[in-house]
Amino acid sequence: MHRPKAEAPMAWWRRIGCGFQLLLIFLLLIGTYTAWWWIDSARTCETQDQYTLRGICLMRIQERAEQGDNAAQWTYGAYLETEGKQQESRAWHLQAMHSARVGLALRGEMIGYCDRIPGFEARNVEAVMLRVAQNSPDAHLRLLHLYTTPRFLCSAFDLDKAAAQIPLLTQCAHFGIADYLELAASEHYRVPLATRAAIRSNMALCEKELADPPPLGTTVREFMPVRREDLDALSRRLAALEP
Repeated sequence: MHRPKAEAPMAWWRRIGCGFQLLLIFLLLIGTYTAWWWIDSARTCETQDQYTLRGICLMRIQERAEQGDNAAQWTYGAYLETEGKQQESRAWHLQAMHSARVGLALRGEMIGYCDRIPGFEARNVEAVMLRVAQNSPDAHLRLLHLYTTPRFLCSAFDLDKAAAQIPLLTQCAHFGIADYLELAASEHYRVPLATRAAIRSNMALCEKELADPPPLGTTVREFMPVRREDLDALSRRLAALEP
């Protein structure tokens, strides 16, 4: 008597033996996990950063970096740094710095690497920022941050150059100006009257941003949105300056 056709696959399964069955089950689980991993890497791409970059999202970032996308170059370089590939990481970050065309392409890493990483010497960082600022005025905020970075961290420190940036600012710079005033006090540097007037003008910009916050990611901004207490503290510090 012939067995029903439906039983044929089960008969084949029994004939291959227990060891081969376990191997097939293991391979099936590995294949299922791999497929899920790739699908999940694409699904979560918007939430990944340099610490979680993987799969399809990593491939896309690398491809965009190779095509000259500035933001992707910074991200891919940061990813390589987390992987311990320092030389490759620095090469991508240097390329990203020199390809900057707008203020948003001037990343905080440029100041963080200042005089610490070959290629990021203060004169190079400053030159790139000055070039970008010619066509992207929001870059003057990055220059203010550069010139107010303590000299033991970056030799670009220069309170005269920092003061010259304040009238050129196109956005609220409450933290940058607060750092400038704090450093001026510690260096016994007299803040010029023209600079004080420029600070008041910038505070007026801060008032506008406080009332109507601008959209994120459109221009260079301070690392935190302006708050009323920040403006009040800045106002008190400005009023406390010697006549």
